[in-house]
Amino acid sequence: MSTAAASLPDFMGCTIGKYYELTEVLGSGSFGVVYLAIDTREPDDSPTCECAVKIIRKAGRTPKELGVIRREIALHFVVSDHRSIVTIHDAFDDDDFFYIILDYCPGGDLFYHIAEDVYMDNDELLRGAFASLIEAVQHCHEHKVAHRDLKPENVLTSEDGSKVFLADFGLATVKRMIDDHGSGTANYMAPECHGKLYGYQPYDTRAADIWALGVILVNMIAGRNPWEKASMKDELFAQFINDPDYLYENFPLSRGACDILLETFTLNPVHRISLRKLREAVLNLETFFRSEDESETSNTEKSTKSPLDMLAVPPGLSAPNSRWSDEDDDDDESPLVTPEGTTSGKPKNIEKADWSLGSTPQLLIARHHIEQLAF
Repeated sequence: MSTAAASLPDFMGCTIGKYYELTEVLGSGSFGVVYLAIDTREPDDSPTCECAVKIIRKAGRTPKELGVIRREIALHFVVSDHRSIVTIHDAFDDDDFFYIILDYCPGGDLFYHIAEDVYMDNDELLRGAFASLIEAVQHCHEHKVAHRDLKPENVLTSEDGSKVFLADFGLATVKRMIDDHGSGTANYMAPECHGKLYGYQPYDTRAADIWALGVILVNMIAGRNPWEKASMKDELFAQFINDPDYLYENFPLSRGACDILLETFTLNPVHRISLRKLREAVLNLETFFRSEDESETSNTEKSTKSPLDMLAVPPGLSAPNSRWSDEDDDDDESPLVTPEGTTSGKPKNIEKADWSLGSTPQLLIARHHIEQLAF
């Protein structure tokens, strides 16, 4: 049992907030425990009878950390009226704990369904689930909220995986541009979120969400990550930057799926595909998976797209001008988000290199310069 579960009182059998009778521990993390509960106001056969109660201890929290918890609750409330976002029904606190009342999703999380190959070779199931996730993120963005920690563990599902429900708003923000580099889960963070490639300039939080959706799509199609971290220190990411056909040659993806992903993984956030166009492309794609016939002709077809399709440096971002290094990253665990893979780093000693950046040839020269500095 986790530290949080061991340190919190056993609430089993207790009634919280007058109506919510706790019946079972659903899970626990570093900072809280989630219980299955019965809403005693509802009939036993009501579909809304069961709910989830997240309990977070206040003791040991700084005022800033308590503010983060309140921010999570407030932003979740703002967007929770969407069918593909976990509904937050109520939230209250006492001197010792926060209590958050949420939908109960018996299907577990998207990570479990990916690990069980639920979406493998099932275009309709994958298309419906992923389009619903796009719609959830689009709803957040329309309400000025960026999630900032999109990953399969933060997406709950129905039991058959056909419906998805976005959850865990611990890193969410209403700020469009921020300079909080390194916060999130490394596998799903866009290059600008790590900070080094763009000299730690502010970045667009909503464009970063779109990049994370691309990584989740690779997970759902292929069952694995395209790289560990969007950094030139990462060998697989470096291969992707060097070769637009990296995804097609190394994953069982259709050419159409690869084209969508290349638009999603465009290095320039301004030129990254929009959520509306991403949803449209996903719904119109015939198949996400490589067929045998397509595999036979793969050597003769090359992608016409590239992650380096950047015509100008976006506003608020400098050209890449600093050495990429992972040695400066420090762990900084949020009290609300899943801690695994979550890092926060700030520059300590940045070695500058200046160049102008525009066309693809200039980008290739810039990338070579980065590699020389990094290694």
